[in-house]
Amino acid sequence: MLKGFIFIFLFFFSYLSFAQVTAADCINAVNICQNATFSIDPNGPGFVADFQSGSVSNPSTNPASSNSGCLLSGELNPTWMIINVAGTGTLEFSLGQDNSIGCYDWIMWPYSATACTQIFNNQLSPIRCNWNGLCEGFTGISTPPPAGGEQNNFEPELNVIVGQQYLLCLSNYSSQTTNLPLNFFGTANISCNPVLPITVNSSTICPGQSATLTANAPGATAFSWSPGGQTTSSITISPNSTTAYTCTATGPGVNGGTTTGVASGTVTVLSANSAQCACTTTASNNGPICEGGNFNLTTTAVPVGSYSWTLNGAQVGNTQTLNSMPASSAGTYTFNVTATDGVGNVCTSSTLVTILPLPVVSAGPDVSICNGNSVILSGSGALTYQWNNGIQNGISFIPVQNQSYTVTGTDQNNCIGSDQVTVNLLYAQIPSITASSILGCVPMSVSFTNSNPSSTDCSWTFGNGNSFQGCVGASTTYNQLGCFDVTLQSTDSQGCDTIVTFNDIVCTEESIASFYPSPGIIGASNSTVSFFNTSEGAVSYQWFFGDGESSITPEPVHTYSTSLQTGYIATLVTTSQAGCTDTISSPIQYEEQIIFYVPNCFTPDADEHNQIFQPIFNSGFSAEQWKMSIYNRWGELIFESVDHNRGWDGSFGGEGGVVQGGIYSWVIRYKPPNNDEKVVVSGFVNVLR
Repeated sequence: MLKGFIFIFLFFFSYLSFAQVTAADCINAVNICQNATFSIDPNGPGFVADFQSGSVSNPSTNPASSNSGCLLSGELNPTWMIINVAGTGTLEFSLGQDNSIGCYDWIMWPYSATACTQIFNNQLSPIRCNWNGLCEGFTGISTPPPAGGEQNNFEPELNVIVGQQYLLCLSNYSSQTTNLPLNFFGTANISCNPVLPITVNSSTICPGQSATLTANAPGATAFSWSPGGQTTSSITISPNSTTAYTCTATGPGVNGGTTTGVASGTVTVLSANSAQCACTTTASNNGPICEGGNFNLTTTAVPVGSYSWTLNGAQVGNTQTLNSMPASSAGTYTFNVTATDGVGNVCTSSTLVTILPLPVVSAGPDVSICNGNSVILSGSGALTYQWNNGIQNGISFIPVQNQSYTVTGTDQNNCIGSDQVTVNLLYAQIPSITASSILGCVPMSVSFTNSNPSSTDCSWTFGNGNSFQGCVGASTTYNQLGCFDVTLQSTDSQGCDTIVTFNDIVCTEESIASFYPSPGIIGASNSTVSFFNTSEGAVSYQWFFGDGESSITPEPVHTYSTSLQTGYIATLVTTSQAGCTDTISSPIQYEEQIIFYVPNCFTPDADEHNQIFQPIFNSGFSAEQWKMSIYNRWGELIFESVDHNRGWDGSFGGEGGVVQGGIYSWVIRYKPPNNDEKVVVSGFVNVLR
């Protein structure tokens, strides 16, 4: 597809406007709405190649159905459109009409201010697309397809909400010149202009009260209310009778224009004699509350009300709700509230607050233990217990330092008490060891010495599966590769056990020789090989290239002589820091150069020139495993040959039918003579008639 060389003007018509526009590029996309008809140009590539085939923005796999992928042939003669959702529902539409002709491929993405840039940079995945393989001139989104529509020409319906926008690109693959119908028939309402989502709340009040209405319109920059003419997002009004208020919100559109949304809310004014407007109030609290906590008092509202709370005749507050009242001491307390509404009616209520006593919790006496030993802490005086520092009540644990622990006890009323206990650690003398050798090759024998003469009851673990009982004469042999931890457990004169692990105190090593040549095959066109060293554990290297030459470079580059037309054996010898060695070899194969030629067109027109499409393979391939396949536009196999000397004469089928002129794809598979690699080459041939 050639892009960027042709300037094209596309004429786009909707039922609202018939102005001439240019819509062959994404940035020039135009709004489209119900039952529009627009003209399409058979050769309008636009100024920009917005996307490529087989990419994130135009994948070869359909994102919503089992139909063919998106625009497999790329962006051909495009028309770019914007769909604006004005009402939540299902989005369904059709392009073209039944019993017509034309290959109308299309692709659709979510639309935003950055959508065109994301598509161009291969960053935005489509949500619907269709490669109009049957070329019946009738395609779109519908579940099920509309009357006359084929399943492989229509994609599943899309659930949308008000305010959403979608970008639709139509590709006129077959270069039709026509006025193309575009019909929307889903439950979602489609607007010719961008739509701004908006909601407005409603309210119920008594006579003389005020209500606040708020317009919720994300992205809006201006508001207009009717009646009243206010220009803020929220208004406070006090109507004398039930009144509906309408808000119109506007904001910037993603394509430089503006969006508009309209919604209404109603303020219902009750009768003055309504039960909701009489003076009645009921006091309540969130008790019972534990001593030392806080409680809340509240009473039901009266119209335009004032409130007075008292305890034992003393005022404690003058609002409808009193929060965070202190529960200072256990007992029961009666709080009274007097409410006065806006017309002078007075009503009273009371509520009983119960303050519960806290449980007396004990953590037990302080304890002293040897470092590394376990201890059990248990609380008493409550129903359940929670300790700090990650320990559990009645479960043994091993302290790591002198520390105080706090237990929180909860009784049957969910009241909480606490206490503290201290655990003191008795520390034994920390043992230390020395090893006769700390680095060597496998197998490696090592003896260990305990430098603490006061140690008794010594138990050794060497990290290799072996152990030893005794404070002197500890030794073992390491037959495995790696570094090993040695653990010594002993008892001091106080009777405290100590266990210490000396991490990686002994290490054994080996060198593992490993490399790969690149390339691993030499021939007439290439005789230089780079050797990539992937060895492990080595500090020095010795290379033998198989042709009498050598090197000590870690990753050498060597040039072989190809005059003998034979391969070589390359060998690497590695040595570790401790003197451990390893050897590995790899063949360097010799291979003939592949030489072939494939023409890009031929003319099977019964004259004496250029009648056969004949690829020519001269060397570097196995003739017994050579195969050529020819395919048409729809991927159908029309010719196949396993003989590299047999070409294609432009026919297909068993009865010698001839193909039409045009572009056909070819695939050739072959195997080189010296390995089992499968090589596939492909391309296109133009049949000229």
